[in-house]
Amino acid sequence: MNKYIKKAKEIIISNIYMTISTASKVGKPWISPVFFAYDESYNLYWVSNKNALHSKLLRGNPQASIVIFDSCATEGQGDGVYFETKVKELSSEKEMKEAMELFNKRVTRDEFRIKKVGEVTKQGVWRIYKATPFRISKLTEGEFISDQYVDKRIEIELNK
Repeated sequence: MNKYIKKAKEIIISNIYMTISTASKVGKPWISPVFFAYDESYNLYWVSNKNALHSKLLRGNPQASIVIFDSCATEGQGDGVYFETKVKELSSEKEMKEAMELFNKRVTRDEFRIKKVGEVTKQGVWRIYKATPFRISKLTEGEFISDQYVDKRIEIELNK
């Protein structure tokens, strides 16, 4: 495993929030930080209010960009993993139960745990979302151009 893949996995494991960028069908953007979980294939899961703006936007446009970034890093030391994804609201009970297990393993406060499928279906306020990445990139060593530092990214495959 190369150093970029190793570091990307460390960033995912050590962070509990990601920022998701959604857009309307006509391209009006919206961003939201959300608590997340992930599976062995690095699909990303989160639970949101079904009436939250990002949830509504995803129903009309399932494309989303996501970043997991250590916002506590000191200046010049920040590092992040970027995902281009297709998102779906989970509807299969089997998928929901698998996602609930992943999510509940990361949650530490009981009021944020999903205790039963009914909380994320029908009249429940929450829904579970799954982002399947089709492109992942990570910050790498930047370069100086005209005496100014410029970040660079490289595409990576986490399933290696």
